[in-house]
Amino acid sequence: MRLLVLAAGIGSRFGGVKQVVGVGPHGETLLEYSLFDALRSGFDHIVFLIRPEIEEDVKANILARLPASVPYSFAYQTPYSLLDEASRARLEKSRRTKPWGTGHALLCAREQLESSGPFAVINADDYYGPAGFKKVAAWLSSNPGEFCFPGYRLDDVVPACGSVSRAMCSIDGQGCLETIVEHKRVWREGGRILSSQEEGVVELSPEAIVSMNLWGFDASIFDYADRLWKDFLSEQTGFESKEFFLPDVVESMVRQKIVRVKMLPASVQSFGLTNPDDLKETRRRISDLVLQGVYPSPLWEGV
Repeated sequence: MRLLVLAAGIGSRFGGVKQVVGVGPHGETLLEYSLFDALRSGFDHIVFLIRPEIEEDVKANILARLPASVPYSFAYQTPYSLLDEASRARLEKSRRTKPWGTGHALLCAREQLESSGPFAVINADDYYGPAGFKKVAAWLSSNPGEFCFPGYRLDDVVPACGSVSRAMCSIDGQGCLETIVEHKRVWREGGRILSSQEEGVVELSPEAIVSMNLWGFDASIFDYADRLWKDFLSEQTGFESKEFFLPDVVESMVRQKIVRVKMLPASVQSFGLTNPDDLKETRRRISDLVLQGVYPSPLWEGV
């Protein structure tokens, strides 16, 4: 099984290339801990989806430590990737600076994934924990044709300071995904978890189920995602700012009853690098995990 790492983000809120920032005792990046967990769970090839301009940073700060025995490949996401001629012309005339989003990123890696069997997708800047990878790998191995994702409690995935984006999920009686609602700005205040919505600030349940963009898929997602991408490009409004999100693709497939998406409960606390203040807390949490024996230090020693 292959693992697709979405590592093309520009880190606008963080203020830099967070994918290669050291958080471990020996300079290990947050992504390396996810790779370590994924490899132990049965994933055997890493596909790095990156912007071309950060390739040397990835090689110097991640691949230089990764064991030589681990197969990997690169896929690339640029503003012009997968655009037809008309869309390229619109892009050149627009003032768009945002990347096209995680759904576009998935399609940019299609060539490396489509014929390789079931695969998983993760963000480069989030921590998922060993259980999430083990559950996804086990589900993909024993349930062909069904997607899956680890579901985290909202209270476990909102930092003490700063705001984050979180995908809130509703689950049916069989433990499968019904809907996803992306909350773009979620934060803690006075013991509550709040979200800024069009109708105003709303309070969210700490027990709500959240997707952290760790997904288990098979190749059936690509044709459907490609159709939605072409529809997205044909829209006449919002070209300068709208993004094509992977959770929207998944929810559309669920709504059309094309696929079942199993929620796999994950009880671990997840954290990541969204805001500059997250760096100190992330380093502390990784240090604690090393002290608890969850990870060796140096991470890849003896692997």
